[in-house]
Amino acid sequence: MKIYNFDLLAYPHVPPQAPRTPVPSSYFDPIKGAQNYREHLDEMAYCEELGFEGVVFNEHHYSAYGTMPSPNLIAAALSQRTSRIKIGVLGAILPLRYHPVRVAEEYAMIDCLSGGRLIAGFVRGIPAEYVWYGVNPTESRERFEEAYQLIMTAWSRPVWSHEGKFFQLKDCALWPRPLQQPHPPIWIAARSAESVEWCARRRLPIAQVYQTTSQIEDTFNYYRKCAGDQGWEAPPNDFILCRHIYVGESDQKARATAEPALRYFFTVYNRGFNDAINERAADQHLLLAAPTTERSFNYFREGNR
Repeated sequence: MKIYNFDLLAYPHVPPQAPRTPVPSSYFDPIKGAQNYREHLDEMAYCEELGFEGVVFNEHHYSAYGTMPSPNLIAAALSQRTSRIKIGVLGAILPLRYHPVRVAEEYAMIDCLSGGRLIAGFVRGIPAEYVWYGVNPTESRERFEEAYQLIMTAWSRPVWSHEGKFFQLKDCALWPRPLQQPHPPIWIAARSAESVEWCARRRLPIAQVYQTTSQIEDTFNYYRKCAGDQGWEAPPNDFILCRHIYVGESDQKARATAEPALRYFFTVYNRGFNDAINERAADQHLLLAAPTTERSFNYFREGNR
């Protein structure tokens, strides 16, 4: 088992009375925001001293839930403050990126800057971000799969062309190339059956973030089945699980410290994302209005399904 630190870089100063969605940018204090970036970078760098395998962070837009619209900037900064830990971007929202070649170029550059420590993650994003970006969500899978294939081609061939539905390129050569050859390790955030099947066909590790225990069990078991159907057995490191963890002297003390932060986190999550789609719809484990309920807090505890 390998242990990573996953950081969303949430903005911790949104007051309860702030509008639900969109949250006006006037609630972002640049001075506090700059301090928040410094503190998170310090924590990420400290993970190397603590012995973590790596640090992982993601991409989000238009929300205090995740203030990393360009996670590659964090990755580049962290590459110069550390020497050992893996640097995981989970990941580039391929359907919303202007061009997948930019993703291939920047990931290759980060891999060189870090001395070959990048984990290249790819995700499809969440529906709210498609609404805000004005991208048709029904094209999400097609855009993702074409962008992924284009990136793989760019990383693996000295000169290449691409003729697809969304991108057409002729006689291109990617500069720079990744230090890790043929490319950095790849992680994919996969929830749907179609995404799991797609990953299994390509032998790509799958990541599960904020799913119930039963959902994760079902997804991982299905991934094993799909891998078996393809004639291979998925190794343990192909199963990536994200959980909130806080260690205290006792359950009571741990809860007293962690619960306020977890309440804030889920409240900001809903204010930024779920409301943008439907104010009356939310995942079963998240609450649309503060304070967080007992059910929400216990959602990820051991034994809950």
